[in-house]
Amino acid sequence: MERPFRLQRPRLNEKDVVTACKDLLATRGWWASRQQSGLLRTPDGRWMRLGEPGIPDWAVIHRDYPGFLMEVKRPGRKVDPHQIQKIHELRIGYGLAICVVDSARALTVWLNEHEKAHRG
Repeated sequence: MERPFRLQRPRLNEKDVVTACKDLLATRGWWASRQQSGLLRTPDGRWMRLGEPGIPDWAVIHRDYPGFLMEVKRPGRKVDPHQIQKIHELRIGYGLAICVVDSARALTVWLNEHEKAHRG
């Protein structure tokens, strides 16, 4: 006997969340720049580290509000230990604003508070 077809909700990946967040930021006048980090292989086969382990994914700036760093995760994912350490270092040591989001909705909530706190 054949099982009936069931429509399933697509699972979002990190790229989907990044696209939605970048679109949201752009509509509100924010510019986001990717902060590259990780290992890459050079053409001659050597491994090379790019950036610092744990650095947030995006630097985000605006003409009217203080900038911030943003770490994007796919829904349900958590930051890893390197990221926790680096975020703590940047918040405590440098006083930087950092958000960790897994949806455009979470970013909207965070942005509303960030912008409200810095309105003139």
